[in-house]
Amino acid sequence: MTRSHPLIHSALVALVLMLSSPVLGKDQSNKDKPYDDNEAYGSPSSTSAQLEEDNTSKYPIIRMPALDQATEDLRQWKSDLYKDTGFQFGLAYTTIAQRVVDPDIVADDAAGGILRFSGKWELFNRSKVNSGSLVFFVDHRHKYGDTAPAELGNEFGYLSQTAMLYRDFDDVIGDFKWVQNFADDSIGIVVGRYDPNDYQNVLGYASPWTGFSNLDNLINMSIAVPDYSWGIGAGTWMANQYYVLAGVNDANGVVSDDLEFFEQGMDELYKYFEFGWSPSPQERYFKNIHITLWHVDERKIKGPDSDSSGFVIGFNWTWDLQWMIFAQLGISDADSTNDVQLYEQQISLGFIKYFEARSDLLGLAINHGKTIEPLYDAGFAAHEYTTTIETFYRIQIAETIQITPNLQYIIDPHTNFEDDTATVFGVRIRLVI
Repeated sequence: MTRSHPLIHSALVALVLMLSSPVLGKDQSNKDKPYDDNEAYGSPSSTSAQLEEDNTSKYPIIRMPALDQATEDLRQWKSDLYKDTGFQFGLAYTTIAQRVVDPDIVADDAAGGILRFSGKWELFNRSKVNSGSLVFFVDHRHKYGDTAPAELGNEFGYLSQTAMLYRDFDDVIGDFKWVQNFADDSIGIVVGRYDPNDYQNVLGYASPWTGFSNLDNLINMSIAVPDYSWGIGAGTWMANQYYVLAGVNDANGVVSDDLEFFEQGMDELYKYFEFGWSPSPQERYFKNIHITLWHVDERKIKGPDSDSSGFVIGFNWTWDLQWMIFAQLGISDADSTNDVQLYEQQISLGFIKYFEARSDLLGLAINHGKTIEPLYDAGFAAHEYTTTIETFYRIQIAETIQITPNLQYIIDPHTNFEDDTATVFGVRIRLVI
């Protein structure tokens, strides 16, 4: 039986109250404004950015006048709702199925889905600069069959995830944060529960909903980063081209922890600092170079010598809003099998191509990582280096429906002592309301 998180019911009650409550700093002009991501430093997969993306008109292969009109009417209603109340929301269902296609590897098929309700309640200075918002999402994550897609790698000795996020958690609350801008939106602060990866080492291609699926190609796994966790972060632009940001999070946070608040104490922290350059704040997703420094404290539940540190250099550049190239280099120290990062060294590079005429997207990424040395020296890993190659083609079938075939070729899976390669084929379907 599906478990229902008690906070889900509270969130639904709060939603009713939101839609009938006055909004601080309400714009008296009531100027119409579509959803837009006004977070100063969030990633393309952050809740605010995904709300904007899902509410943007597409150019699909198939035009269905009745469905297109219904979609447009819904968007107009949502825009009016935002204008009247400051509340934005989105509902999306994303499902993925994957299969290991190598004849020599015996592995279960994997399939699962995520139903996500996202919300952003702009309570302060709505439709103006220096706005403040409560941002949240609620997921129902489930599998079909015996194997969740995020756990398919276990079938053939691959320690990363062939489909990031797709586990069997039932109801979880991820984001529950306040986002506040200052100084004409040049300074941003986030406080609450969130994913540090939405703010550190951000590059414009990384979204598990609409782009790549493999964890190694979405997050630099040389970082011992926690999952969704309580924390605070801030950043500022300088001369509209340079930026600095920093944050501190609970090092033990996971998305399924029932919102536990620093359960292991306030002395087990994950910290990061980033310095970067972009031609302008508006182009940060498209043209960016940065260096991120990080450190994580020793954690009791991970064992002795589980503290570590490292850095990542990231780069992406876009031409004509159609072609983007990207690259990352991450290096970390690892002295113990208790270190949680997967790689001591990791390099990733690739490209994406956007087809504006039909809203399709093509991507190719290559990731090469050196497994942390203590794990390899102890004999737990069969290979010192693992390479992951991934390509996908996202097809915009209709205004609200995307289908994305995906192919992954993995060379030297981490703990597979028998097979040198594995090939995974998958299909992701996303429906947005």
